[in-house]
Amino acid sequence: MLDVRNSRELQATILALRGAQRQIRTGINKEARSRIRPLWQQALNARARDEMTRRIIVAGARATASDRGVTVHAATRRRPLSGGLVPAFEWAGAEFGARTKRIEVTQRSRAGRSYKRPLTINRQFHGRQQDGMVAFDAASEVGTKIVALWVHTVVDELTQIPAVEVVA
Repeated sequence: MLDVRNSRELQATILALRGAQRQIRTGINKEARSRIRPLWQQALNARARDEMTRRIIVAGARATASDRGVTVHAATRRRPLSGGLVPAFEWAGAEFGARTKRIEVTQRSRAGRSYKRPLTINRQFHGRQQDGMVAFDAASEVGTKIVALWVHTVVDELTQIPAVEVVA
């Protein structure tokens, strides 16, 4: 994405934010999160193809902003969905798709005998793709907009702070 080492503007923003008082910094970070989160969630929602993808990837979307930069997350929910899928751990099928596969499972009958039967897995996901379909695609498109929005927020908030007169 963006490398801070190659951008004097980003370096200046980070240094200005780190030099601010803690109270001011937390207020700026809070304001930045409130501006960035809707943009990130909107980008994810626009790419989600179906309700399952929304529940896996978009529902756990969040964004953080600090003097370390901006981070966006997707699929962070740890609560299992109705079928048992935990989005935080099993998000890859919704993001990259999966190949349908036929496997053999061993089960036990009520009488106590075990037997094997075929089972087709990964039917609920779209076909496998090398590049991400939702979060990776959204991050590559709106990543620079999010960083620009963060810089704009920091500059706006720092310019609104009244100047303190130092008497020597």
